[in-house]
Amino acid sequence: MIGKTESVIIAVFLFIAFPFTFFVLAWWGSLMLSTPEKAIPVCAFAGLGVGIAVVISGLRTWLSRFYSAGKILTVPLYLFWSAIALAFFMGLPIGVVTLGLLAGFYAGRKGYHAGMTTTGFKKYVLKVCVFTSIVTGFVSLAMGILAVQDTRTMQHILMLVGMSSLGATASGRAVLVVIAVPVLIGVQYWLTSRMAWWGFGRKKD
Repeated sequence: MIGKTESVIIAVFLFIAFPFTFFVLAWWGSLMLSTPEKAIPVCAFAGLGVGIAVVISGLRTWLSRFYSAGKILTVPLYLFWSAIALAFFMGLPIGVVTLGLLAGFYAGRKGYHAGMTTTGFKKYVLKVCVFTSIVTGFVSLAMGILAVQDTRTMQHILMLVGMSSLGATASGRAVLVVIAVPVLIGVQYWLTSRMAWWGFGRKKD
């Protein structure tokens, strides 16, 4: 049984996630369909309205089934939100890593409400950690390859973190990518695991 405080938190999340998701879908969809420029914001805000309506009309259902969502729904949503996070942070994996934290916490609460044993949860969270790490690794590698090929992209990324001098040469940029990608994968795995066990509420054996 989901408590009142947790229900309120989930409701707030839904009222942010659904409208924002529909907003971006409508925005990107209108761009792909070559919609007239003036109509694009109208389409986007129409999507926002649809998202709000979806949450309001099915709030009780979403609350009761929040932790029973299957991979058919959660995996595409995670990948879609990862794309949004990557765009929002201008190619930096900060948003994707943060999304992995949320996924870990969600997995922990899901395991808790499903009454999983510690052993069963270990197997479940392992899959979640591997998945989030793969997504982060793929995104980081893709952006790294792009940055190595495009000096401006790498310089822009390094400038944001105050390390612009390290990307002066192609070999230097390649070395940074080779080092950064495995580190990000490891960090994502560890953070997702920590958040999952915290959400689960039981100590890891």
